[in-house]
Amino acid sequence: MSVVSLAVKEGNPVTEDTVRRLGQKISTGMEFKNNQDVKDYTAILAAFHDSVESILAMEDYIPPSLKPDLERFPRENISYPKKGTDFYGSQENPLGGWACKFTIEDKKKTSNKGLLEGKTVVLKDCVSVAGVPCTLGTDAISPPWVPFVDATVVTRVLEAGGIIAGKASTESMCQSASSFTSVTGPVDNPYAPGRTTGGSSSGCGALVADGSCDMAIGADQGGSIRMPSAFCGLVGIKPTFGLVPYTAIGSNEWQHDYAGPMCKNVHDAALLLQVIAGVDGLDDRAGAGCPFPADVPPYSSLLSVPGADPALPLQGKRVGILKEAFEMPVLDPRVAEKVKEAAALFKELGAVVEEVSVPLHAIAPTIWMATNRYAGGKTRLGQASGHRQYYQNDLHDLLFPLTQEKWEKFIPATINSQLNSLYGWETMSGAMNKLMEIQHAYNAALDNYDCLILPTVAFVANTHPAPSATALQKIQKSVGQGLNCCTFNGTGHPALTLPIGTLPPAPADWVTEKDAELKLPVGMQIVGRWWGETGLFQIASAWEGRFDWKSRVDRWMASI
Repeated sequence: MSVVSLAVKEGNPVTEDTVRRLGQKISTGMEFKNNQDVKDYTAILAAFHDSVESILAMEDYIPPSLKPDLERFPRENISYPKKGTDFYGSQENPLGGWACKFTIEDKKKTSNKGLLEGKTVVLKDCVSVAGVPCTLGTDAISPPWVPFVDATVVTRVLEAGGIIAGKASTESMCQSASSFTSVTGPVDNPYAPGRTTGGSSSGCGALVADGSCDMAIGADQGGSIRMPSAFCGLVGIKPTFGLVPYTAIGSNEWQHDYAGPMCKNVHDAALLLQVIAGVDGLDDRAGAGCPFPADVPPYSSLLSVPGADPALPLQGKRVGILKEAFEMPVLDPRVAEKVKEAAALFKELGAVVEEVSVPLHAIAPTIWMATNRYAGGKTRLGQASGHRQYYQNDLHDLLFPLTQEKWEKFIPATINSQLNSLYGWETMSGAMNKLMEIQHAYNAALDNYDCLILPTVAFVANTHPAPSATALQKIQKSVGQGLNCCTFNGTGHPALTLPIGTLPPAPADWVTEKDAELKLPVGMQIVGRWWGETGLFQIASAWEGRFDWKSRVDRWMASI
């Protein structure tokens, strides 16, 4: 490996002590036993410092496609609604779902209507919108971060005629599976205020479910689209890895980052995915098989299997009920039974329904956790690198280097992930090949079945912790919640959650005896082959079209 220059400017800070100190940081500590080596490496490192410093002094590059057209798409009426009742008794933000409100829509519309014409869309507050503050759910970033680019998904929504209505609250650093950690305050479940919406796309779940908007774009690193969707009775989909560009969206870890729709029904989820999917040329998550935007399937018009009998819309489809998914720790047996009952209904739609075993699923969450901590920990420590993508250096420079003040503002989940990463790299080797093994195991099952069925989350929405709860008590609120979700962030398979019924909370999670009367949504997760979103939508749409999840009524039978 060559160097470009050995020239060193006056005042260069690199000394022989710098080289010795860096040697001590390599593994268990390396020493230079030859003084001439120290002198030589000091000269080379000093030249490296000056070379890099000259690059950092230049103006950062912004890809033209990320620069917003503020004349066509102006940012209007930005406000920050507070949770609670105002002087007049009205509530702008009753569930705490809004991080901020604003309006962006196309001011140069032509007579051609886009796919999202008139639809209101909210964005998780990790999606960059130029000129609008982005909190990432934390107050550790100071001064507040105001991006100067629009994420690819933002531009695609606007060009399709959608109206962006604001940012939805996200959990702190997008790293909680519950909904009480955001700097903007707790987000309440629309079916039971005081209970979680799930996280980290918590505000998205609340705002779509309570009718504040038509659609939302969430982000998912371990279930953060699917868990809030399940808790809030929505359809949410984590697409195939790389299908939706993650460009200019706050990253937790390159290989586990996904953006996707959270909607009231399957059609809307298919429509929104149709708009935001496809290679953007900036995000190298888009690998072999990822379509260009013009080649993205028209998911919303492919919801029926071609030539299918309306009475048996899934005839010929094979549905596998994943055995190990119903044996996961902390899974509420009532949830397991509810999902099995819903999956059995696929038989009435003409599908073959059988149990299938993937023994590695039992340890898949541990594999995901290990790989996420190793690789994601680098990102969370400010060391993201190695990919051909747009780096949000403006955010990095506000957050790093970390200070004691910033560190103390992180939630337990963030601190835990950083400690896990440092400890893992220091003491143990990685587990990346095991992630490939579990991916291949699911692939083998999907060679024989069109989809796999799992419970989305382990239990129905539980309560927020007390403000005085300890770090461990806060983390315990979501322990085991997403064991059936996180693994597919590592394997890349598309996974859709569909509401299929309701249950009251378990007695141990009652606040009062009236909680026995609550009807909290239950989600069924449908997992498909890579690039198999069309098939997932067809399977989910057939179930949704036949059965009323809130009362489990057969709509088709009722209609005749």
